[in-house]
Amino acid sequence: MGVPRAGSVGRTALAGCLALLLMATTVGCRRSRPNPSPRDAGATVGLTVGPSQPTYRVGEQISLRLKLVNNRDAECRLSRVPDGAVTVLSLTRDGEPVAPTVGGAAYYRDFTAYLVENLVPVPPRGSVELTFGSDPQSPIGAALTTSAPDGHGGAAVTWWPVDQPGAYRLVLGYLRAPLRGVPADACAATAEQGTAAFEVKGG
Repeated sequence: MGVPRAGSVGRTALAGCLALLLMATTVGCRRSRPNPSPRDAGATVGLTVGPSQPTYRVGEQISLRLKLVNNRDAECRLSRVPDGAVTVLSLTRDGEPVAPTVGGAAYYRDFTAYLVENLVPVPPRGSVELTFGSDPQSPIGAALTTSAPDGHGGAAVTWWPVDQPGAYRLVLGYLRAPLRGVPADACAATAEQGTAAFEVKGG
């Protein structure tokens, strides 16, 4: 189980591995990973996203359902986990940008190997579904977490807080980082964006 720390100790399951937070910094509104370029307009991975319910209470886990579709005429390898692939392009609360906190994590097992293990073959027009959920006990409180390999066996981690009441609008993308031993192909990213709206109520 993961044990990232930022100030006081917080516990979160991240990629099923034991992790130690190396640093965490709150930054201005930014993307957790690069926005796919408009030149990717021919991307062949379709993406849809939606919350499991329209309203949540403060402290309740927010759960988003994502569906990736292989629109190619050949088999595609897609991730069955959000780690290292799902990227937050923007998050707003009541129309105002929400600033994330970024950090790094080291693992007792190789993070990149975990990502490779969770790539699954998807036939043409086939799909894979995954769940992207908030962690009520992240180092910054309830937050949606994205991650990417750091090139040293660990991960760069970004926490997007969803711990305050308000109307949230989340824009997601699918952008898989290069993985050793996995040939580059058109399945690594999509130009499509998935948008989900949900409300967090206090009390």
